Amino acid sequence: MSADKADEGQTAAKFIQICASQNDLFALDEAGNIYQYNFTATTWEKLVAARSTASPDAQRRLTGPAVRR
Repeated sequence: MSADKADEGQTAAKFIQICASQNDLFALDEAGNIYQYNFTATTWEKLVAARSTASPDAQRRLTGPAVRR
């Protein structure tokens, strides 16, 4: 199974794993990129990783590790 081309000149990704739920379909390619299937457009869309500054991991990076006393 392969993903549609995200940009012209880019080759299709080869999926090594697919995960499905009731409403979503995700795929992992050989390079570790994650795609979500868009049922409306009938195409695969590459997801971009981003962390929120409100996430617990981000807060630890900003303030340092928690110290227990």
